[in-house]
Amino acid sequence: MAYGVQSINEQVLIGSSQTENPTQLDTIIFTDFHSVTIPSSTSPAQGGVFYANAANGGALTSNTTAHFTAFGITAASGVVSLSTGTTSNATGYSSIYTSNNILPGLPTPSNGLATKYEYEALIRTDSAIHTNAVRGYYRMGFGNSISNADQSDGVYFEFICNGTTTDTTWNVVFKKDGTQERVDTTVTVAASKTYRMYLCVEVSSAGTYTTTYKIKNLTDNTNTENTAAPSTTARYPTGASDYMGAFITNSKTVTATVTATLLFVDYIGVRLRRPVAREILIFS
Repeated sequence: MAYGVQSINEQVLIGSSQTENPTQLDTIIFTDFHSVTIPSSTSPAQGGVFYANAANGGALTSNTTAHFTAFGITAASGVVSLSTGTTSNATGYSSIYTSNNILPGLPTPSNGLATKYEYEALIRTDSAIHTNAVRGYYRMGFGNSISNADQSDGVYFEFICNGTTTDTTWNVVFKKDGTQERVDTTVTVAASKTYRMYLCVEVSSAGTYTTTYKIKNLTDNTNTENTAAPSTTARYPTGASDYMGAFITNSKTVTATVTATLLFVDYIGVRLRRPVAREILIFS
C-alpha cells in the first residue's frame, strides 16, 4: 500500500492537516492500494496503517486487470477486491481496517478545539450484489469489528440483506453498546456501479452532534449530500471505552451458499480531528 500518500481530492484529502495547535490532533491516513499484497492482521508490515482480514473462505485480491477495467481509467489506481468466497457457509468475509481501537468515542471538545472523524472510500459493486437469495452485507466507516461479527459501537454505512432486513439503499448506522438506529440515505445500491462514499461525524464544544454524508454515483453521475441523525444522541459512541477504527467489510450472513459476492475498493481516506491531553511539540 502507499501509506500516507496525499492527493487532491474533493472531500477528505484537502491539504489542511496541520492545525499548529499542540492540544489538537489532526491526522490524514490514505491508501491507494499500489502494493501487490496487503499486510494481514497476523503479519502487519512495519509502518503499516491499513490491514487485511479474511476468513471462512473470504479472500482479498490486489490489482487485477479486470477490476481496473471495471472502475475505468479515470478512477482506479490500485484496486482491492473483497470477496465473501465460494465456501459453502454463512460466514465468509473479507475486510480492510485500521486498528479497531485506534479511536476512542467522540469526545466533546473544549472551546476552540474540534472533534471530527471523516471517512471516504471509492468502491464499485460487482455484477451481482447481496440479495435475499445470496445474503450478506457491505459496511464501511467507523466501528470496532474487523470481522463478520456485528459492530457494537460505530457510525458507518450499511447495505444488508439477511432475511430480516432487505435493503435497497445505503443506510447510515448509529450504534452504541450494541443498540443501533439506522437512517436511510435513499441512495440506491445497484450492481456494477461506482460509488464515492463520504461520511463525517463531528461534535461541537456545545455538545451538538452533526453527521454528514455525501454519496456520488459516478456511473450514473448522481450526487446526494445530506445530514443524518438518530432520534437520540445516546446512539452516538461517545464513551471512553467506545473504541473504533476505520474499516470496510464485505460478508455473507445467514444463508449458506457457494456463490461469492465481490466488492472492489479503489482507495480509502480518513481524516481525524480531535483534542488531545498531551502537547505535541512538533506542531507548536
